[in-house]
Amino acid sequence: MVSYLKKSLGALAGFGSSDLLPPPEYLAPATTQHCEDDDLDDCTGCANPCSEHKEFPSYLNIEMDFPILGSVKPYGRHILIATGVSDWPKKIEHDKGSFAHTLYNVECNRKSNPWKNLVTNTSMISTYSTIPDSCDVLIFPDNILVSNATCAQADDFYDLFLATPLPEEPIDIELIMRDDRMGQMTISKCPYKTLMLLCSHRKRDKRCGVTAPILAQELDHVLREKDLNEQDAAVIMVTKLLAMSFATLMKGLVVYGMVE
Repeated sequence: MVSYLKKSLGALAGFGSSDLLPPPEYLAPATTQHCEDDDLDDCTGCANPCSEHKEFPSYLNIEMDFPILGSVKPYGRHILIATGVSDWPKKIEHDKGSFAHTLYNVECNRKSNPWKNLVTNTSMISTYSTIPDSCDVLIFPDNILVSNATCAQADDFYDLFLATPLPEEPIDIELIMRDDRMGQMTISKCPYKTLMLLCSHRKRDKRCGVTAPILAQELDHVLREKDLNEQDAAVIMVTKLLAMSFATLMKGLVVYGMVE
């Protein structure tokens, strides 16, 4: 009954709506045949199961049947702020003194864009910023990293990077760097070929705080086996993504970059 109600409420809220799906050419072809093996993942269906993979605790009570595809409403830009930690206050926009809080206030006082901007705190360390109280910020789909971003320059940051039209071609970094509003901020191309985001926002959802480290360890294990370094594929912890109602599962993983 609980599962049925969740699905019914989800349908009422528009979750699973075909209107939210990407264009057909970006979707995998639908399968027309079903067999018992389709219900098994690579681990549970393995003929020689191993014990090295840590399982999720049974007490988490994770909903596995809720339809995720098409449940996220479109957004224009994703802003990823380096904080160096893997858990944050329940609502980062209310964390006074943080770049997320300041940027949120700036956006609230500006004329809204025709698209939604998604602001996310991450576990990344600000390795490119060189001035006190500054941070690194990744911006997608611009595919750039802005360093030395500070609360004092949040207005300039917004005007330069978020109030502009969504890019249809690579960003002209040299042109933006000549803008006087840049101040001490600098721009470089995103240093990661592939970026995998795992929600570890425990203060929003305990399940994410438990499952994200387990998944991160497994992903790191696979990446090492494939001899991939951090620039090839980085795994970072992030705050709750959109109005995501799902614990951090592989089918809820957000990936930027090429995936095979």
